[in-house]
Amino acid sequence: MHLVMFDIDGTLVDSAGFDTQLYVQAVKSVLGVEIDSDWNAYEHVSDSGILDEVMRDAGRGDRAAAAALVQERFVGLVRESLRRAPAAVREIAGAKRLVERLLEAPDVRVGVATGGWEPTAKLKLAHVGIEVARVGFASSTDALQRTSIMQLAAERAMRGAPFERATYFGDGAWDKRASAALGYDFIAVGRAVSHPVVYADLRETDEILARLGVS
Repeated sequence: MHLVMFDIDGTLVDSAGFDTQLYVQAVKSVLGVEIDSDWNAYEHVSDSGILDEVMRDAGRGDRAAAAALVQERFVGLVRESLRRAPAAVREIAGAKRLVERLLEAPDVRVGVATGGWEPTAKLKLAHVGIEVARVGFASSTDALQRTSIMQLAAERAMRGAPFERATYFGDGAWDKRASAALGYDFIAVGRAVSHPVVYADLRETDEILARLGVS
């Protein structure tokens, strides 16, 4: 069995600029803190991981309560922005078709592992028409560390069955590092990561499936 897993932002959904701006805004409005929007500067590149580090550095003792408020504010901002400017979040070209083809393959299980929080991740997937109910899904709501999120998504996708091979599609250096740590093959999407196997988007469905060994 081949486990094929995807990041969301920059991989399935084009939302990076939109997401970053609203996350920074949510943190500032709740905590009064300006944060560095270069995610490479953080130990754990996930919504929960970044926020935990920001609060730790700020000496906040009420982390759980503050995190809940930031998340609530961020979800509200995302929902309102999608309502006002739906074109701000778009499907990465070919993403929906590729996921659907993989879901049809009998020897493949599909997972989604995102560093975003579950409510906003699912909002964005629904916005571009990708059905999350059929995949093994895990998010930053489940864990701080990306490798832990990926392992949970794998467990949920496989439902107790073993896999012989795992491939992760991502757009960030943190995705590549996490894939290496877990022994997953890595395929880069976009141009932000230097990697031998890279696609500008996911339109080359047949070529990608052939690379994955899926007929």
